Amino acid sequence: MLKKIILMPILLMVTACSTMTPARYSISIDNNEALKKFDGSKVRVTSMEAPTNFDAGCRLMGPIQASDGMTIPQFVEKALNDEFKFANIYSESGVNLKGSLKAIDFSSTTGLTGGFWHINMELNSSNGKSMNVDNRYDFKSGFDAITACNQTAQALGPAVQDLIKKAVTNPEFAELIKQ
Repeated sequence: MLKKIILMPILLMVTACSTMTPARYSISIDNNEALKKFDGSKVRVTSMEAPTNFDAGCRLMGPIQASDGMTIPQFVEKALNDEFKFANIYSESGVNLKGSLKAIDFSSTTGLTGGFWHINMELNSSNGKSMNVDNRYDFKSGFDAITACNQTAQALGPAVQDLIKKAVTNPEFAELIKQ
C-alpha cells in the first residue's frame, strides 16, 4: 500500500501536460527575395484575429503555444511584420493590413509518423483590397507523443514561412499593398 501511495504522485508528475513551444520565427530568404520587388512600398500588419475553433492540444501531451508567450495569430502577425522589416518595406505610415486566421489545424499523426499544419489566412488592406491564402505544410512528426508533439511545435515556423511565401508571391498581394 505504501508503494502505491509513493508511486501515485510520481506517476501523476510523469503524465502531466506540458506546453510544446517552437523556436522563434526565422526570416525566410525566399520570402525576402519575393518581397524585394515591392521596394518603395510601405506596409504593416496591425492585427491578426484568431479562429473561433482552434484546439491547441497535441495528443495527451498538452497544448502547442507559439514562442515568447504569443498566441499563434500574434506569431503570424509578428512573422509578417518581421519579413516586411527585413525587406525594408515595413512602415507605420503606409498601408495597414488586418489579418484573420480563418482556420488553424495541425496533426501529429498523419500516416503514423507524419504531420501537417493547415493555416488559412485572410488579409484586408486599408486600401479596400483583400486576399485569402490557404496553406498546408507537411512534415515528419514521429511515433511517440513526446517526439511527435515537439516536432509539430517546431514545424510551426516553417509552416508560417510557407504561408507568407504563398501570400507574397500571389499576384493579388501587389494590389493589397498599393497606396
